Amino acid sequence: MYVVLKALHLISMFAAVTLLIGDGLFILIAIWRRDVRALAALHRLAPGFGLTGAGAASLLTGIVLGLVLAAVGHLNFLAGWLIAAYVMVAAILLVNVSPFVQRLRPLAREAVATEAGKSSVEEVIRGMSDLRGGLFVAMSINVVLFVAIIADMVVKPF
Repeated sequence: MYVVLKALHLISMFAAVTLLIGDGLFILIAIWRRDVRALAALHRLAPGFGLTGAGAASLLTGIVLGLVLAAVGHLNFLAGWLIAAYVMVAAILLVNVSPFVQRLRPLAREAVATEAGKSSVEEVIRGMSDLRGGLFVAMSINVVLFVAIIADMVVKPF
């Protein structure tokens, strides 16, 4: 049973990292290039991959399975490496409620609206320019935190 739970935890977290970082990276590239059509296409093709859909569900599933694994495996919930993981997951959640990240989906919907002639391309480009720096920082922090969590889980340094 423990091996099955561990496999499910790893699969869930692998999916979460893939969906959250992949989604964010492609959106960041579109915004960095100020490519309204690319942002609209990303939103149309994969509106539920990132923080609002499958990525978030995978992350939540992975967290729950990790806690179940700790209980079933009789791990110390207060072990240093687990506390470090808790803190890093909390940091990821905080980064992703930042204004830069929260303005992404409305901006993507506005990019889609430009193709229907309901919104101005210039407004979307202005929104992209406003988000570029903050989104780059948020994405960089996310990548570093995910890499650190993976290293923490594998090495268990504390």
